[in-house]
Amino acid sequence: MAKQNSTGLLINGSLKKSGVSFYFRGGRMIARTAHSEQPKRRSRGQFVARQQLAHSCRLWCLLKWAGEPLFEKTPTAYARFRTLMRRTPVVFTPVSGRMAKAVLLLPGMPVSDGVLPVVEQRLGEVDGTAALLTSLTASDLRRGDTLRLYTLRQVVEGSRPVVRISADDLGADDFRSVGGRLALVGDGFADDMCGWALVHISGSRCSSQRVVTRSTYYQQFTTEEAFAAAAESYGGLTEEA
Repeated sequence: MAKQNSTGLLINGSLKKSGVSFYFRGGRMIARTAHSEQPKRRSRGQFVARQQLAHSCRLWCLLKWAGEPLFEKTPTAYARFRTLMRRTPVVFTPVSGRMAKAVLLLPGMPVSDGVLPVVEQRLGEVDGTAALLTSLTASDLRRGDTLRLYTLRQVVEGSRPVVRISADDLGADDFRSVGGRLALVGDGFADDMCGWALVHISGSRCSSQRVVTRSTYYQQFTTEEAFAAAAESYGGLTEEA
């Protein structure tokens, strides 16, 4: 039942304003802080999960700059991306400083999620030249299909690591046939600060693809030392739940 105070204000339940809760008990108005006094829990597991989520969010923002992300909406494209990112290495960065918002190129990072068969791909060589080798054959493609190459480059801008992502739709002339399979050949595929993923697109459908890379730059952010430094910058860990 609504209560009426001395000013004539009707209050049903409680009212929160400026960090204070007002509510009635026994016919009297009582004021209490609306902020929890409980310390923020930060167990090791919680901290690891939060670090992975924060880094995934930063990667998602950069992936979107390359074009409309190709992910099933289950329930949203971003939610699906976050789920797939749980399979990638966890990197740890501090709460402030030049590494606070670092974005790292991770092996196995998803760039698409769809129903077409996965295109197996690996880095290798063709006649002594670096190449991206795939499992695709010419017969796998239909008229109107698209092959989209995602290129991810690890750079350092103003002392902060970041990943620059581009997506390019390729034509048949961009590929070579190697043992009956399609391959992209070029010295650029020897760059150990880059990663690639080739997505097969047919109408509204696409293949589920992950990044292949030789980059090991991210590994310095996965160590126990990196974890400890990041946790300390946030105020340390709390007891396990």
